[in-house]
Amino acid sequence: MHCSPPLIIAHGGASGLFPDQTAGAYIYAASTSLQNTALSCDVQLTKDGYGICRTGINLGDSTTINATYPQLATELIVNGELIQGFFSVNLTASFVLNNISAVQSNAARTIAFDGMFPVTQPTDMIKFSLNTSLFWINVEYPSFFYQHGLNMTSYIHELISNMPIDFVSSPEVGFLKTLKSSVPKTTNLVLKVGETDKVDPSTNITYGSLLSNLSDIATYASGILVHKEYIWPVDNATLYLEAESTIIREAHKVQLAVYGYGFVNDPMIPIYNYSFDPIREYLQFVPASGSHIDGFLSDFPTTASEAIACFRGATPAVRLAGTKPFIISHNGDSGNYPGCTKLAYDGAVRGGASYIDCPVQMTSDGIAICRESPDLLIGTDVSTHSDFLKRLSLIRQFQAEKGIFSINMTWAEIQTLKATMFSPEEDFNVIRNPAYNNQEGVLQLTDFLNYAKNTSVGILIDIQNGYFLETEVDKNVVGAVLASLNASGLASSDRVMIQSEDSAILSLFRQVTNYTLIYRVVDTDVLVTKTEVSDVKALANFVTLPRALVQVASNGFLVNKTDIVDLFHAQNVSVFVSFLRNEFVALPYDYDSDPTLELDTLLKVYNVDGVITDFPATASYYLSNTCSNMKTQAIGGQQYGIQTVVPGALVTQLALNIQPPPPSQARLNVSNGERNLSLTLNAPSTSPGPNTAPTASPPSPQSEASRSLKLNITLISIIIASIIFHHFK
Repeated sequence: MHCSPPLIIAHGGASGLFPDQTAGAYIYAASTSLQNTALSCDVQLTKDGYGICRTGINLGDSTTINATYPQLATELIVNGELIQGFFSVNLTASFVLNNISAVQSNAARTIAFDGMFPVTQPTDMIKFSLNTSLFWINVEYPSFFYQHGLNMTSYIHELISNMPIDFVSSPEVGFLKTLKSSVPKTTNLVLKVGETDKVDPSTNITYGSLLSNLSDIATYASGILVHKEYIWPVDNATLYLEAESTIIREAHKVQLAVYGYGFVNDPMIPIYNYSFDPIREYLQFVPASGSHIDGFLSDFPTTASEAIACFRGATPAVRLAGTKPFIISHNGDSGNYPGCTKLAYDGAVRGGASYIDCPVQMTSDGIAICRESPDLLIGTDVSTHSDFLKRLSLIRQFQAEKGIFSINMTWAEIQTLKATMFSPEEDFNVIRNPAYNNQEGVLQLTDFLNYAKNTSVGILIDIQNGYFLETEVDKNVVGAVLASLNASGLASSDRVMIQSEDSAILSLFRQVTNYTLIYRVVDTDVLVTKTEVSDVKALANFVTLPRALVQVASNGFLVNKTDIVDLFHAQNVSVFVSFLRNEFVALPYDYDSDPTLELDTLLKVYNVDGVITDFPATASYYLSNTCSNMKTQAIGGQQYGIQTVVPGALVTQLALNIQPPPPSQARLNVSNGERNLSLTLNAPSTSPGPNTAPTASPPSPQSEASRSLKLNITLISIIIASIIFHHFK
């Protein structure tokens, strides 16, 4: 039983994107999933005995009836519970099919398709299946319908005479027993199992008790449909998986198949083992050897199909520095660990990153450190130190809000801090794993370089706010970076890339080093033409573009493909895109809440040369998938490839009333009025004290004219000597 690939059951079709059990959901599922995917219908009976497909007994949760016919609300007892709402038993089929439409029943999902599709009937699945699908009927409330004079058993018999039914599931033992001797052998009966302490209304026995006697279940069913946590329990305190249960092995012993439900790409409560990557979750249930699940009931059947066809057995390949496409970490493996810590860098290297990064910030005493932001409120426990709260200030060149900035703290003070997890989607209540908070301190750039040089990966040094630091705060950031590279033995290493959003910083590096340079575009709302690309080309052969500038979205949907990557490629400038995140709330709806589809689109449709990501292992796994050539024979001879997302296709094909944002009128200003910086032999200026914050006022003409980059004579001598030595050795 467990040797066959698991079945994909499309829960109401592609209900993660479209309102469930509609033409859109079924057609999308049938066209983007594995060939033998089963389409499912949660059947309910109308007042006149016809079947409709809707999830949940209250039609107010999944149709427009609440808005259009509020006077039809009533109260009924369902399995002993009084429920107020709208019920199919009070409505005729004609009314339901002609007067109300389906809406998305999950509040976290898009409502763009609400009211677009009518309610369907079970037989409609045939015309939506593209002649490739199996059919699964779930009967959630048979006793309720019996109580209202509607015989669900007779209805199923009639339905089987009109269409092939491969599976019938129900949480009621009594209902399944009435079907056992009267349905064809080709129709598999499946007991849907509720929570262990919940009672089956047909027997008054808890599901926990029913599961204790699997042999008895095997007398009236061929399988069980259980919540995924029956198989892999979760510690609710830590949100980590506990040890696997024995339910699959025990069920297989009595020839019961085990199907799992609860598989979604957009859980509001994550399981941290999966790194917000739904493909990892599916693979958890299909190990390379031993017993595995027999089927997934999924709201996102496309992702389930990808996992089984393309990723089962795939292992990340080692990515060498300089190999395209580049996988560049963002603050290390910051999706799983506090950013810019050894834990995060270990995770990035282990996960297959080809480059690891250090975003450089400066201390008040001129030490270069690796921090995801100049504001230490992000990613450290500085807010728990009452003495440091006095350093709260506003530096508009950094951000619009007050913060506690590294340039106002000494290295000795920063050494007392611990790194914490930063959750960029916290506003949506999506929280990253806090398990590693307060375990590691802040790293100096030199510490990072000494770590990185002993790995096989490349090194990206991201100099943030460098021009401001050099010219308005008298922080010798370039000098500190060069000194750290020299001290680490990487003074002319071809493993190092330097990134900055400041043209003056890159120009200076270009004068004194041979490092690969990357210009970073920060603004997501700028116009880029051939002229601006030429300006970038004069500085660097690589550019990092913000994700929102490459793939433009409106109301959560991708609009027409941009040509910005093509413009840079036309002038031989390689393009990185940043920052990629796995959390479903960070993804346009077109991607089915699946970060793998975004990677596939960026690399194959937009043809970017690399990605900068909080989750490098997800990118590495993508590049190792067995569908990388778009086709595979992985599943019983079926051809399957990762489904290409065409930007703007959903908006156009379904005529959604979504307009692209107006084009920007502001051109990308590469130089941004920056003066060229030069190396001088002047000693660095005194650093501002710990309580001194630079102002946001513009510099005076006199100070602007006199500013230059300051390196002390000893440092200059060391760096020049090192460059000469490495060049001529």
